[in-house]
Amino acid sequence: MKPLIYATLTAIALAVVCSPSAIANPMEKQPMQTAQKPVFKNAQDYIEFFRKGGKYYDKQLPGLMVGKQPAPQAMKALGESLLTDNDDVRDKIIYLLMRIDILSHPGATGLRTPEVIDLMVGPGFAKGDSARSIAMDLLRKGATPATLSRYGDIFLKELKGEPDGILLLLVAKTKPKGAWEEVDRLSRLPGWNSIPDNGEAMRIARAALGDTKIEDEYIADAKQKEDAGDMYGLANALDPLVWIGTPRSLQAVCLRMRSPFIMDMPGVEQRSFRLSVMDALKYAFPEEANLLNSNSVMKDEDYIRVEQFCMKATGVRYDGIPRPPFFTTLGYPR
Repeated sequence: MKPLIYATLTAIALAVVCSPSAIANPMEKQPMQTAQKPVFKNAQDYIEFFRKGGKYYDKQLPGLMVGKQPAPQAMKALGESLLTDNDDVRDKIIYLLMRIDILSHPGATGLRTPEVIDLMVGPGFAKGDSARSIAMDLLRKGATPATLSRYGDIFLKELKGEPDGILLLLVAKTKPKGAWEEVDRLSRLPGWNSIPDNGEAMRIARAALGDTKIEDEYIADAKQKEDAGDMYGLANALDPLVWIGTPRSLQAVCLRMRSPFIMDMPGVEQRSFRLSVMDALKYAFPEEANLLNSNSVMKDEDYIRVEQFCMKATGVRYDGIPRPPFFTTLGYPR
């Protein structure tokens, strides 16, 4: 190229590049580039999305439901992925199954969908990873003992294979036939109780399966904290009692529906201890979460309905225990 022509072209190019219209003002808003929302048509779309590190938050589940029922082909694909995929994908599928359960029973509480529970208990347990632990924890908190009893043999098999603290709590709630012998054997293994969480879970499982000495200790601990006026300690003591879930332990919790205690959180609110009792009971009776919703108490009759449920479900008696004046919460002025 001749020097004169080259110089001329270079000058033109510099003029264009350096012109005001060609230089972006850093303070000027540039058009926003939004990521295109992925389209989900079937379960495989979700699985591939999870494999790429995606997270799914939409309440609706296109491609997974037929009306209000899980699509059989979708559940088959999710089950196969649970068997073969890595921990991260498995975690996300377990949480996705929870959303399927919610859509299958709008307005209901707890885990209710058989297809969902089957996948959590079956392929959800296929690997000893965090997905297995998440599935077990969701099952123990969200499913009723009656629902879990159908899987007692599987839980017992898991207990013999890969026992851990969460599994022991699941077994405590389910109380499968033959579990006592295995729990008793595990409790005698050296080193098992050296891990605090495992040791506590073992005590709860033993109490749930018939060790009345340990159960008495938990009941006495709640009474000691109550007598000392330690309301927060008492609230914490209700948890192992509902996890044990025997009639006696549940009666000990239900008795506190007549507690006059007011929990004081300075600068925040005062709160009736009876509401904490209702919160604790939801673990043992997830299907009654609406009745036991502490935020829905508006009048004394709401407390009375809970007491009547407790009497019917656990056999508790309130003879000689006066019902405290009606109170729910009172916030401090700000």
